[in-house]
Amino acid sequence: MKIEENLIAKIKEHALFAVLLDPDSSETDAFCEIGKAAFEAGADLILVGGSLIGNANLPKKVAELKSLVKIPIVLFPGGASQVVPGFDAMLFTSLVSGRNPQYLIEEQLKGGLIVKSLGIEAFPTAYMLINSGPATAVEYISNTKPIPENKPKLTMAHAVAAELMGMRWTYLEAGSGAEKPIPLEHITLTRKATNLNIIAGGGIITPQDATARVQAGANVIVTGTIWEKKLDINLMKEFARSIHGRD
Repeated sequence: MKIEENLIAKIKEHALFAVLLDPDSSETDAFCEIGKAAFEAGADLILVGGSLIGNANLPKKVAELKSLVKIPIVLFPGGASQVVPGFDAMLFTSLVSGRNPQYLIEEQLKGGLIVKSLGIEAFPTAYMLINSGPATAVEYISNTKPIPENKPKLTMAHAVAAELMGMRWTYLEAGSGAEKPIPLEHITLTRKATNLNIIAGGGIITPQDATARVQAGANVIVTGTIWEKKLDINLMKEFARSIHGRD
C-alpha cells in the first residue's frame, strides 16, 4: 500500500502524531535520537524539513534514521534544492497563503522533475502560514505575509480553492518555534468547508494543545521544536495518547 493511502486509512481510525526533525538544528546523533524516540513513543510518521537545510549529509542522516524506525519518513521541503533521495514520501507543497510566485509555482517547477526521477511519492499539499506573533523563519525566507490570526475565513477560502485545484492535504502552520498554535477557528472552518486532510503545526507544546486541535478537525498534529529543547519520551507518549484519543 502506498504511504498516502496507508496514512489516510489510519486517519479514519484516529488523528496522527508527527514529529518534525530539522537537519540544520542537530547533529546526526541527535537527529536520529529524536526520531527513534518518536517511533518508540507512538508517533505515526516523521517529517524532515526546515527553512534552509544546508546540511549536505541529509541523505546519510535519513538512511541512518530509516535503519532505526519503522514508520514513514516524509520530506517537508522548503524548496527544490532540498529534494534528495532516501525518503518514503514527501509533501509537495505550494505556499498558497502567500503571493510570492517563487513558492507558489517556481520551486515546484524546479523540483517536479527531480521528484519524478527519484520516484518519491508526493502528497499535493496547500501550505498556509498563520500569524502567531513575531516573524518566523519561514515567513522571512519565503518573503510572504501570514494570514492574520483573526481572519479564519481567509484560511478556509484558501483551502477551498486548493481543494478545487486538486490538492488533498493542507498544512496550517504557525511556524517553527511559534509563540502560540494555530487558533482553533482556522481549523474548524477549514474542516467544515473541505474534505482536505488537515495538518496543524507550530506552537503546539502541550498534549492539551494537540487534543483541542484534533477536536477542531485536524487530522495530523506536528510537534518539533520542543524536542530539540528537551527530549522527553514520556511527554512524547502523552502526546501520542492524546492525539490518538486514548487518554
